[in-house]
Amino acid sequence: MTTRRDVMLGGAALAAASALPAMAADRPQSVLGVAQTALGHYFRKQRGDNPNLRGPADPFATLDYVRSLGAGGVQMALPLDTDVKKLRRRLEHHKMFFEGDIRLLDKPGDDTAGFEKGLRMFKELGAPCVRTVCFVGRRYENFTSLQQYKDWKANSLAVLEVCVPIADKVGIPLAMENHKDRVVDEEVEVLKKFSSANFGALVDFGNNISMCDDPVEVITKLAPYAKSCHIKNMAVQNYADGFLLSEVLFEDGFLDIPALWAVVKKSNPKVLATHELITRDPLKVPVLTDKYWVTWPDRPAKYLADTLRLVNTNASKKPLPMVSTLSQEAQFQAEESNNIRCFEWARKALV
Repeated sequence: MTTRRDVMLGGAALAAASALPAMAADRPQSVLGVAQTALGHYFRKQRGDNPNLRGPADPFATLDYVRSLGAGGVQMALPLDTDVKKLRRRLEHHKMFFEGDIRLLDKPGDDTAGFEKGLRMFKELGAPCVRTVCFVGRRYENFTSLQQYKDWKANSLAVLEVCVPIADKVGIPLAMENHKDRVVDEEVEVLKKFSSANFGALVDFGNNISMCDDPVEVITKLAPYAKSCHIKNMAVQNYADGFLLSEVLFEDGFLDIPALWAVVKKSNPKVLATHELITRDPLKVPVLTDKYWVTWPDRPAKYLADTLRLVNTNASKKPLPMVSTLSQEAQFQAEESNNIRCFEWARKALV
């Protein structure tokens, strides 16, 4: 028997999904949006044999899909040939907000035409900001020497020197996520360096736990610069080389999400709520290994001690979610359930 999901995710339906649908959503709409990183298993279904796409293969189908789950908005990258007027009509039809997602230049001398075109596309869509990151990866995994990190740091600042003026020219803010690249004080230093109304922070609630930063301190320090937000709750457990870190359902983590969200909203009442529960195995944060500390040899031991105390105090009493042993379809179903439950939670808990 063909299910609604089969119809929605089938190739023929994806090709036809750009036609304006009837306004019929399965679930009440939440104030909470969803980041594209929380849709990885859905995107794999969309992409099929084209895994090199960043973001959705079909943004129209994606809007219809996340609205059917209860989403109030979405944050994602788009192909540069997207029919912007048509997509904006679809957003208005679903009464959804939209935030862009764009990749910075790799080097300061790279061609800027595609970057500027992407920003202009997001502005035409009415996006209040565009999420970006300086680094894709994890500092403690990607770099094997302090010099490697210093080289990356210099390049990333040079790239921002090129990209921020383009955002100024277009008139749309870049929201730089704290993305396991800098500790919070380093992040604030960069934000202060660029005194532009079109450059600020995407405040991620959980990432910097892996950097031995206190999560409440991270949010408090980044909130004055907030343009966007990745709301998520976290669970932790010890393992031999350090601790495990996992995005979990809001009700299962140790962070006080409503209180932390209030801190961000107080600094910028216009910030929109977007969740980023990535359905995956727990991340291993090897804080008890030498390699972990190679890029910050002078970081005080207090940060490690405080983080281990936080893990021990808040260690999850239930197993952390594991999905890698599941079939691809079961992983998709787990992700879909997580997204639905996030939207349901936010309808009751977020104001």
